[in-house]
Amino acid sequence: MNTYTLSLSSTEPGIGRTLQTIELFDLTNFTVDLSDIYSTVFPNYIGIGWGDGTPLEEPVIKIFRNYKTESIYPEVLKGASPVYLNEGYSHLYFPSDFALKKSLTLRVNIGYITGETTKFSVPVNIRTSSYSEDVEDIEIIGIDLLNDENNSSRFTFLTKKDNYVVQMDNKSYKDTKA
Repeated sequence: MNTYTLSLSSTEPGIGRTLQTIELFDLTNFTVDLSDIYSTVFPNYIGIGWGDGTPLEEPVIKIFRNYKTESIYPEVLKGASPVYLNEGYSHLYFPSDFALKKSLTLRVNIGYITGETTKFSVPVNIRTSSYSEDVEDIEIIGIDLLNDENNSSRFTFLTKKDNYVVQMDNKSYKDTKA
């Protein structure tokens, strides 16, 4: 499985930005990092629309850090910011079942107590492996040419990748009703 981390940042509330298209390959664990989002004005809402038909993710707004059970280290490194901005939000992106490329749009909205909303829109392309990438090259290892009423011709191949044996024949497998 592949991994990808998208770090979003802003310097003021109320901006709208469309980022460049992200190209992913096959199954990917995608993480959105919001630690560099503007937080001088308190952000009181986060909504993440992953773009693949899954429900909108709206994380719980946790205002205070419990220093008895949680580390102060993230605040020392990145300064005082809301706890929920220092967490990564992850999602699994699956490739298409029927096409080589799946296109979608990730949307992240951050609402502030002033009523302003920062909006990010990120086009995402997820490419799946093609047949030739899955098997690489194939080589013929056997041919049976008995093409009559009782026998069909059979071709046997060996894939270069993972050494799979693939057989193919020219027999028709149609349902016949009497």
